[in-house]
Amino acid sequence: MEEQYITFYLDDEEYGIEINKIREIIGYRRFTRVPGVKDIVKGMVNLRGVIFPIFDLRLKFNLPPKEYNKFSVIFVVEIAGRVMGIIVDTTSDVISLSPEEILPTPRLSPSIRTEYIKAVAQQGDRLIILLDLERILDEKELEELDATA
Repeated sequence: MEEQYITFYLDDEEYGIEINKIREIIGYRRFTRVPGVKDIVKGMVNLRGVIFPIFDLRLKFNLPPKEYNKFSVIFVVEIAGRVMGIIVDTTSDVISLSPEEILPTPRLSPSIRTEYIKAVAQQGDRLIILLDLERILDEKELEELDATA
């Protein structure tokens, strides 16, 4: 049985998240900064009366900061029972993946954090890193996001 994923880019790398984990995709908008929180936490946003924190996935993955632009989007998701937003460079496609296209996470150097990589998908020459949203933030980061709500 095929699974659907929404794909997006951070720099030149393509990632995917199960589509049923995404509540909504919104264009980048101004957010209210919260002083004294970790760098990945960008602030909070009000969407139709619901206020929730947002974080930058680039910073979580130790990529250099990038100026937000008209292609930047925010995925509204629920992680560990908390509604939050994830900023990514740009969204790409909704794709369907068959079980044969989903490969186990390759063994990487022990210094590379892979706990939030669910698998790698391959469609032809295209490799897509599939993320496990429930494991993307550690307990400290969740507490940091809670402090902004």
